[in-house]
Amino acid sequence: MSMTSVQELRHSTAHVLGAAVSRLFPEVLLDIGPPTDTGFYYDFGGPQRFTMQDLSVIEAEMARIVAENQPFVRREVSREEALRFFTGRGQTYKLGRLDDIPEGEPVTLYTNGDFTDLCAGTHVISTGKVAAFKLLSIAGAWHRGDEKLGQLQRIYGTAFASQEELDAHLAALAEAARRDHRKLGQQLHLFRIDASIGSGLPLLLPKGAIIRTELENSFPPNSSNMAMSDFTRRISAPSIFIRHPVIILTMRIACMSPSTSRIGSFY
Repeated sequence: MSMTSVQELRHSTAHVLGAAVSRLFPEVLLDIGPPTDTGFYYDFGGPQRFTMQDLSVIEAEMARIVAENQPFVRREVSREEALRFFTGRGQTYKLGRLDDIPEGEPVTLYTNGDFTDLCAGTHVISTGKVAAFKLLSIAGAWHRGDEKLGQLQRIYGTAFASQEELDAHLAALAEAARRDHRKLGQQLHLFRIDASIGSGLPLLLPKGAIIRTELENSFPPNSSNMAMSDFTRRISAPSIFIRHPVIILTMRIACMSPSTSRIGSFY
């Protein structure tokens, strides 16, 4: 499998992450650790439950592995040898990934230090080439995208060839977070997001209702303008729930009128 130099770096960093987690959590189950457009991730199963506080500990272990400058060693093995290897270590997810490799295709293992992964490659020469990295977040991920197969824990990170590039990327992420409309909308009391209803369905608040009404009123009455039609189509689809300790008022926002803003008196 051909990778760019950046993809190689990030994929190699994912292996460093897998090695660090394996050292710190010996019972961890390993799934996959691919590069992405902006970094990498690794999916883990097992009894441990990672927290954001764990990320700094894992990063410190990764730094030790980088300092050890472990070479990445590729080894082509038979399917039977790989089966014995991962069966002996109880790595059930790796056995499933082994089954994904078509008959006749090479089965390759990559080893750095005491960590061995089922991997097609490619990698940088050694862990010492992992110059600048950062673990970013933890999320749940269905195994193979199927909720019936159970949930894994995914650790996201990123890596660059230099600390300057990493710092610039992290600064851009911080600025994007500062401007996140989901955060700003709640800070300005335009809407709220309730996980019990769904993170993709903002719950319109009175100030948000006023803005929505003013936007709608900016179009001429009975306008046939395509923009008006598109605007109405976009905002009339979801039901919006205005929640109060005593009452729950459910409305279709397509039916809202300027008087709707008066529901603010309920709060």
